Amino acid sequence: MGVKIRTFRPSDTRRIRNVLIEGLYSNIDPAFFVGVRRPSVIGAVVAWTAFMYYWTLSLLSAITVFVALLFIYYNSLLIAAYFLTKGPLFDDVQDVQRNYMKPRRNFWVAEADNGQVVGTIAITLKSLDKPANERADDVAWLRRMAVSENYRRQGIAKRLVETAIRFCRRNKYRRIELITTEVQLPAKALYEKMGFRCVNTWARRQYGFVLWTFTLVYDMQQDSTYH
Repeated sequence: MGVKIRTFRPSDTRRIRNVLIEGLYSNIDPAFFVGVRRPSVIGAVVAWTAFMYYWTLSLLSAITVFVALLFIYYNSLLIAAYFLTKGPLFDDVQDVQRNYMKPRRNFWVAEADNGQVVGTIAITLKSLDKPANERADDVAWLRRMAVSENYRRQGIAKRLVETAIRFCRRNKYRRIELITTEVQLPAKALYEKMGFRCVNTWARRQYGFVLWTFTLVYDMQQDSTYH
């Protein structure tokens, strides 16, 4: 099935939101496996399991507590994702025309042959405390990169990023920045393969969860195949 990259149309609004929500929920499994490797989570689960065994001298009870704790942790991620979809997380895509369709900004979708929107990406201006030698409009902010689960591993994400890079080159940006997390390591690997480099790693706290977060930069002056 063919997929084309095109500029946003107002009729895409609902489908764009659906792709982004699907992407949020598809991150729950990776987030769960990231979380259960945290020393704090391992320690808490082991402590409660050991306490139950000490208290009951029942291996079955200890195993039940172990499974229940993992179940609670997984479902807490589901609940957090649900509340994120009800909050302001996607407010910018409620009015793409106003927020993105301006000079030197854009929003693209990947559209399948059946008319379904299966991917998204956007470029806007980055708000920053700029260095003395840098104008506020030198830096592009890459946002809303997502591909529907059934269409992944088909090169669509790469094509979306290529489209954004070409747009930024034409519009004389000095660099592109984006943020991704340890939950999206395949996306981070793709960005780095395409010439982005990680310039900052920091802990982001949200709904009681901590995610290692990465700031990636693409320097437009570097040699690139994406002219």
